[in-house]
Amino acid sequence: MAIMIPSAISPDVKSNAERHIFEWFENAKDTEDWVVLHSLGIVNHNKYIHGEVDFFVMIPMLGIFALEVKGGRVKRTDGIWSFTDKYGHSDKRSKGPFDQAWDGMYSIRQSLSDKLDVAHKHLEKIFFGIGVMFPDVAYDSVGIDEEQWQVFDCNDGRNVRAFVERIAEGSVKGWNTQYGDVTLQNRPTVEDVRYMASILRGDFDMALSLRVQYNYVEEEIVSLTANQYKCIDQLEDNPRCLIKGSAGTGKTLLAIETVKKYVAKGEKVALLCYNNLLASWLQQYFEKQGESLRPVYVGSLHGYLMKVVQQKHMRVNFPDSAEKMNLFFAQELPTMVSNVLKSDGGIFDRIIIDEAQDLMSEAYLACFDSMLKKGISRGKWIFFGDFNRQAIYANDMTEADFMDMLDECTSYIRYKLTTNCRNTQYICDQIKIVTGFAKDIQYEGMIQGNPVQYRTYTSRDDELKELLKILRELSDNKVENGRITILSPHKREKSVVSMLGGIRVENYTVPVPEEITFNTIQGFKGLENTVIILTDIESYEDIKLSYVAFSRARSGLYVLHSKAAHDEYNQLCIRRFF
Repeated sequence: MAIMIPSAISPDVKSNAERHIFEWFENAKDTEDWVVLHSLGIVNHNKYIHGEVDFFVMIPMLGIFALEVKGGRVKRTDGIWSFTDKYGHSDKRSKGPFDQAWDGMYSIRQSLSDKLDVAHKHLEKIFFGIGVMFPDVAYDSVGIDEEQWQVFDCNDGRNVRAFVERIAEGSVKGWNTQYGDVTLQNRPTVEDVRYMASILRGDFDMALSLRVQYNYVEEEIVSLTANQYKCIDQLEDNPRCLIKGSAGTGKTLLAIETVKKYVAKGEKVALLCYNNLLASWLQQYFEKQGESLRPVYVGSLHGYLMKVVQQKHMRVNFPDSAEKMNLFFAQELPTMVSNVLKSDGGIFDRIIIDEAQDLMSEAYLACFDSMLKKGISRGKWIFFGDFNRQAIYANDMTEADFMDMLDECTSYIRYKLTTNCRNTQYICDQIKIVTGFAKDIQYEGMIQGNPVQYRTYTSRDDELKELLKILRELSDNKVENGRITILSPHKREKSVVSMLGGIRVENYTVPVPEEITFNTIQGFKGLENTVIILTDIESYEDIKLSYVAFSRARSGLYVLHSKAAHDEYNQLCIRRFF
């Protein structure tokens, strides 16, 4: 992996070609001592007030190389270059990309020469070359101002390393003609490369810090999408609605908005979910809204059932084993309470359920039927859920099984949310690779964000070192601790987090601590944070759990996975792309 400066591509870069090439350099094998500067600004350009080189590559024992990138369609007619992007917008220029690259290179060499200290004056004669990259087309028309070896096109695939080495080899002849034979003195050392990077980075690295990048992403994903507003409008005239949507499509946000809407109209509303942490978060949210918008009940279904048990003075014998306890809460308790509530004729005018896939069983539906005025068949309810991807407690039930169960109860409308407004496109791309899901997510207008970072470990001590590196990087970038959550498929005592010393990591609770937090992936379902660090990933076999894990991150996602999981991921990449 090459050293990229900046380490993440700016959200302001709209060129997909540049984004792809940035990623290819970042992942290129055997390039650990390469330094690649992206979008290198040149204040003292030799022809313009200010110029820019798309990629400037510095390689020990090879040289320095300026690369110009042109994505989309490329055309040259009567010496005039035309570049057309994917939206059909064209840009015509008399100066071609090869001339641009040469101008940029000479300007950078001059800037370097002006700033070199005495010990590095030999770098005035450093070996250099240029190249132009057309990753979207097959470029086979070479004119008098370029050579074929200076061209990277779609036939090169992702092999940027071979391309730069090809430039270096091809540039030797021209160098020998102009400057004499290339010697070791013309080739930079590792120390020379670091020195040049310190000079150029000091003047020209305009990278946003991670904290600022995350802030920009957060600002863009706050508001509801037009698709979601349309959904709220459709709920108005339909008493019973099933809203389906994958992670990040705003189901919880919509549930909250519909609750406030109907409470304001004077309805007795219950907002229910399965997850205790999500329930606590919803309770805290509505405590801040005031009495006028607070539903009669907000929280977990089981919390409500236990409340009824207390109010009705019901005698309950709790099981003495975890297995029996699960059965008690899944079947016995809802059945007991639904039988008691039947005589009350329904308590709520409307029930709204978030993460409904976790509360879809005959026992739970019977409970809803007894809680709701006019019951499930004729009453008012809205279920929000992801019945295909996040039904991790479904006991092998499929989405079709869920729908059949509801269809037997009553008629209702179905609405599908397709616009992801939580995760960045980079995160969605990785979700698709790891799980095969998210094929129906709309990418138009989606925020690019920062690439997902994978770190491979070979032992528990190795994983701990990688986790510490990530936390140090986030700290150096001044990312607030409260915006970082570490998730694991295991409980804390079995996670690498238990080995952390000197770094405070709180268990995720509500109110949310202003510290780095930890939770299991299962326990964090329905919740999210700015930065998620996935730890202890030994396999991607459980695709539903992987889907929940990856989709919790809004802006930054780090994945610590074992060597076996790394190999599994590579196979998934091949399967998804080919």
